[in-house]
Parts: sequence; C-alpha cells; structure tokens
Amino acid sequence: MPRYSINASRLNQTLEELGHLGDSPGGMDRVAYSPEDIAGRDYTIKLMQQAGLDTRIDTAGNIIGRRAGSEDQRPAIALGSHTDTVPKGGKYDGALGVMAAIEVVLTLKDQGHQTRHPLEVISFTNEEGTRFHRWLVGSRSMSGLLEQDDLDAKDDNGHGLGPCLADIGGDISRIGEAVRSPGELAAYFELHIEQGPYLYQSGTPIGVVTGITGRAVFEVEIEGKANHAGTTPMSTRRDALVSAAKLVLAVQKMAAEQEICRVSTVGSIKAIPNAVNVIPGSASIGLEFRDTDMQALAAAEHELRRITDQTAVDDGVDVAVHRHRFTSSVPITPEMQALVAEASVNCGFDWEPLPSGAGHDAQAIAAIAPVAMVFVPSVDGISHSQEEYSTPEDCANGAQVLLELLLLADDRF
Repeated sequence: MPRYSINASRLNQTLEELGHLGDSPGGMDRVAYSPEDIAGRDYTIKLMQQAGLDTRIDTAGNIIGRRAGSEDQRPAIALGSHTDTVPKGGKYDGALGVMAAIEVVLTLKDQGHQTRHPLEVISFTNEEGTRFHRWLVGSRSMSGLLEQDDLDAKDDNGHGLGPCLADIGGDISRIGEAVRSPGELAAYFELHIEQGPYLYQSGTPIGVVTGITGRAVFEVEIEGKANHAGTTPMSTRRDALVSAAKLVLAVQKMAAEQEICRVSTVGSIKAIPNAVNVIPGSASIGLEFRDTDMQALAAAEHELRRITDQTAVDDGVDVAVHRHRFTSSVPITPEMQALVAEASVNCGFDWEPLPSGAGHDAQAIAAIAPVAMVFVPSVDGISHSQEEYSTPEDCANGAQVLLELLLLADDRF
C-alpha cells in the first residue's frame, strides 16, 4: 500500500478548472504566450501558493515553486510538465503533470510530511513550440540547450520572442540566468498521458517510460516544369506534384512496411502555382521520422536521400533535401525505470514498459539530471485534439504513483 493517498477529487477539480481556461468550440487554445496561456499560468501560480510553495518565475518564463526539505542543502527533486497547448488541443497533455505535481505537494502538506530533499514543482513555458516553431523552450533554457536560432525566432506575424517572454515575467536579455547546473537537481519526474493507444488497448493502468523518441525533420523541394494542363502531353511532363506524391507514399512505406524506423510522417505539402489548370512546376513536402534508436533515424535519412535521388532520375525533376531539426533520443536508465515500476507495485497497479513516441520536457532536463516518466492511458490513443481524454481514475492513479516515486527517491537519493 502507498504511504499516503492523494486527493483524487481535488486533483480532478483542478484539471477541470484549468481546462476551462482557453476552452473553445474546437478544442483547447492555450498557445504559449497567449492571453489564455497567461490565465493558465496565473491559475497555476495561485495553486502553487495555496500549496505553500515559494513561487518564482525564472528569466526563461518557467514557473518554479519550491518547498524546503529537512536537509535543505541536498539537491532538489523536481516534478512538473507544462500547461501550454497546441491550437485546438486537449486539456490533459502537460496539464496533468503540473496539476498532479501540485497535488503531491498538497498531500504531503495535509499529512505533515517534510521530505529530506527540497521539492520543486516546475511548469515549463512553451513546451509545444507552436507559436515560434521552437519547442521545449523553457526546459531547454533551464538545461542550457537553447540556441541562438531559438532566441532570434519570429512567429508567423513577425513578432519576436523577447516581448512574449516579458509578458509572462521572463527576460530574454538575461535568459542565461535560467540555466541550472548538473547536480542542482537530484532527479526530475514527469507524469504524462501516453498520447498513444498502447496502455488503453492493453488495459494496463501505468506505463514505465523506457526512453523518449528522437526526431528528424526534413523538407524536400522538387523542381519540375510548369506548363498548360490541357496541351502538354503526359509523356513530356515534369510534374513536381506527381513526384512529391510518390515520395509521400515512399516515406509512409519506410515505417509501415520496411520498418526502417518506428514512425514516418509527411505532414505538409505545397504546390506552385497551385492552380487546377497548370502542371505544378514546383512542390515541397515537410516530413519527420521518430525512433528511440538514433541509428534508425540515420538509416531513415539514408533511405530518404536514396529515394529522392531515384525520383529525380525517374521523373526528370530536381530534388533537394534540407535537413532541419534533429533531436536526439533520450534513454531512461534502468535504475530510474525500476524506481517507477516499484512505485507502481507499491500502489497496487500493474505496469508495462513502453517508449514515448512524443517529445517531453524530460528529454531536455535529462541533460542536467536523472529523469523518469510515468504514463497513464489516453482513451482511444487520442491527443492534441478536442477528443483527448484520460479518465479521472487514471489521472488519480498516475498522481498516486508520482507521489510514491517521489518518496522512494527521497529515501534513497
């Protein structure tokens, strides 16, 4: 049996209340730095303060609540996630990790239990990266992984990051002060909905995350020849969109049939001039590969370049492959996985190991501290959607495991 029981109704009430902030007919709109995001942040700060946390905002805009330990010179154990969303997203992605972390502290407060280590609850800013097309901004700032391109990024309206950070209490001119040193945190634990179907299909209440996926992003540009759709013979066409369509199917097969990597996706496509009576003279596709094995991502890139070279020869078009972001996978150590498994067993829950197919703040924080992640089921595997849902029972189960995980770590670290 767990040592203490979290208050399930209190946890789910905070999830519901946060879920009203940014709720819209099409889904959750709490995009980073928006008024709705700021409202969610204000609500989070209020809850942290009610839990007795000493709360501050660092120069990167991260909200950090701290509770003293009985041996306060020890490095802190951190719990957290994020409260920003994708456009038209759901109310559990990220939010569960933050609300559950606050619930853990409230439970310790209710029980009069002071941990040896100081505790930190962290709500990272701009995990989703929607507005500036730069993700994990808060957690990468904290772990010293932010790059100049991140600081120089503009949103689709030409606005820079600096004023947005100022709106939430950050300071881009001093953002380097947000960096934490290795050893400053004893561990970082993140509870999250799975965002996939495996736990829901198996009926297993808890997932022990084995690693966080790597991600390779590419843009492929195809140059053919625009011409009249009615007068150009089929045999002489250099149709860039036809070549792009062939590549879309080839990329799909790389994961679905060849199993070169775990998943492969073409998520965007453009054709120029994009007129029904003109043969497309140029086209571009945006695609990504994901896998926890970096060698698999390297193999996927190799195959992508092979098939684009072959397409250029076969179709008489020019093809250029541009490599954009390449995010390394983050394995979670066997010791940290075992700790999550032990916490699950102590709480009376079955568990299973599984990789994370989505990115998380934990993969950035892994650069400065040991990390572990706890997953709970997503109904029908749906996420980043209005239909995203994890049951109140599953949310409470995850928070219970998070509390037990913290107590185990506090005893042993």
